[in-house]
Amino acid sequence: MNIEIAIKEACKELKNNQIESALLDSEILLSTVIKKDRRYILLNPDKELDQNDQDNFKDLILKRSRGKPLAYLTGTKSFWKYDFKVNEKVLIPRPDTEIIIEQVLKVYKNKDYINFLEVGVGSGCIALTMLKEKRFFFGTGVDLSQDCIEICRYNAKKLGVNNRIKLLKSDVDNLIFRKYDLVISNPPYIKKFDLNKLNREVID
Repeated sequence: MNIEIAIKEACKELKNNQIESALLDSEILLSTVIKKDRRYILLNPDKELDQNDQDNFKDLILKRSRGKPLAYLTGTKSFWKYDFKVNEKVLIPRPDTEIIIEQVLKVYKNKDYINFLEVGVGSGCIALTMLKEKRFFFGTGVDLSQDCIEICRYNAKKLGVNNRIKLLKSDVDNLIFRKYDLVISNPPYIKKFDLNKLNREVID
């Protein structure tokens, strides 16, 4: 089976399961499997896939057709200008969260230095993006989950800002506060009775 046929079959499967971005998702998942970018997929439609790649691709398409978010299947999610490692232990960064970054940069545009705290740091998408955008900002991130702390630590090192953020596994009620210029938190905010109105990927 070549790339073109694999993509067509995968796209059909996803469309049959009401996945709106069927073609794009198919291309991204195949790129993940064969460890090539989407450009390679588009430019090499006749490239034959070995059986192992075919099996792995079909497995990812099956999971995607059942509603598993694309980011959890690829293990990465773009946010602002950066790519973050994610898994099912952290919430997937959402585009509307970028409003927080926009507002912080606007409010502190004339500030060279601030020390901030993020409560519920998760993957680190907010705190680490701020550190990337402002090289004299320093942060502390706290989370109840050790898994989140480890993922954030990985992302901080990958983005080269690990020397400007302190990560703590802690309940905010037990945190010993120091003086911060800014405190940020972006916890899950959807009420339980609204869940049945949402796309299943948002719920996940």
